[in-house]
Amino acid sequence: MAAQNQQEKWDVHTHTTPAPETFDALARFSHYENFVRVRAESGDRCRAALINHRGEAVRHLHRNAWDAHARLAECDAHHVTMQVLSPTPMMLPDYVESEDDAAEICRILNDGNAEIAAEFPARFTALAALPMHFPDAAMRELERVRRLGMRGFEINSNIGGIDLDHPDFFPVFQAAAHSNMAVFIHPWGGFMSPSEGPLRLRMHAQRNWRPWLIGMGMETALAFDAMRCGAVHERLPNLRVLYAHGGGAFPAMLGRLEHGAYSRPDLFRNSPRLNPFQTVHECAVYTDSLTHDPWMLHLLLQHLGAKRIAMGSDYPYPLGEVDPFDGVTQRDTHGNQRPYAQAKDIHPGHMVERLPENESEIEAAWRHFHWLPRGNADGPRDLPMLSAAEKQQILSGTAKEWLRWS
Repeated sequence: MAAQNQQEKWDVHTHTTPAPETFDALARFSHYENFVRVRAESGDRCRAALINHRGEAVRHLHRNAWDAHARLAECDAHHVTMQVLSPTPMMLPDYVESEDDAAEICRILNDGNAEIAAEFPARFTALAALPMHFPDAAMRELERVRRLGMRGFEINSNIGGIDLDHPDFFPVFQAAAHSNMAVFIHPWGGFMSPSEGPLRLRMHAQRNWRPWLIGMGMETALAFDAMRCGAVHERLPNLRVLYAHGGGAFPAMLGRLEHGAYSRPDLFRNSPRLNPFQTVHECAVYTDSLTHDPWMLHLLLQHLGAKRIAMGSDYPYPLGEVDPFDGVTQRDTHGNQRPYAQAKDIHPGHMVERLPENESEIEAAWRHFHWLPRGNADGPRDLPMLSAAEKQQILSGTAKEWLRWS
């Protein structure tokens, strides 16, 4: 049954994992240092953990990471009409040196999400994983998942440390454009897990979750810069590419990127024809709405327009647009105490739906953003506004355009 709501709400940024039942079947890949699989928590069918090659739990999960019925219940609770399923980024086999193993891991990830989408086609659609280090295998899998009904694929911000404009990857992007498949770029690796000793110390996860909070934004900016400087966007202007987490840092750096080429043309002799602003405006560049900040969302709106911003929540993970803390107990499902004084009442689409449509609604809107400062050094500041048409475009219209949903 479809979620009942006056507005459609499509969530383009959600992740899945294989079910714990696949734990033993995936054992043959556990010799890879970066391989993770899902193991059920002892005595609890609703909880599991991502297990690395050493048998250590690197992340705890709930049933909504793999179970369609659990996801449906939460979609209904948050009035989400459609979820776009994509693999958990760390599970993409960018680290695998065997073509056969990389292709098999992708098939396992893809078949699981394709089955969910086929069982509930009105509520879920799916993006694929591709063995990007092996372009021929990637293109074969791209064609296979297209026949399964998938609408595109997810890739990380770099492929095992290689920028996305490497010539080996272009045929995959070209095939995606030819077959009308969308691309979702998600940050992973690189600045989040550097190999250089000093940088690794500076980016360590114990320092206020720095790799996720700052490294992710840097990685997404690097991915955009690679796709632009390598002329991937320019050569394939109709390739629909959506950058996760509100585009990371790149929307705030467009002016600096453009001015750099103006100031030092000697360093840009091989640069593409389109400057950063032109790339965003003339090519099919999209972002999700996951900024956690209404003024950053407003910046995205100024640069891209509502037709290039799609609602995304990062469900079901902690950085997503869902408040994990219970309003009564003040704790999350792991027993962690709420770190802020009041519930934020965050849900998928919160940042879009709660912004005012006119000046008279601004005061009411502030109640939904009570944790944000209402002023700066110059005095009071107002929340940005979204029209009803812009809200609906971001909540569902852009997702349908990006996915070419008819």
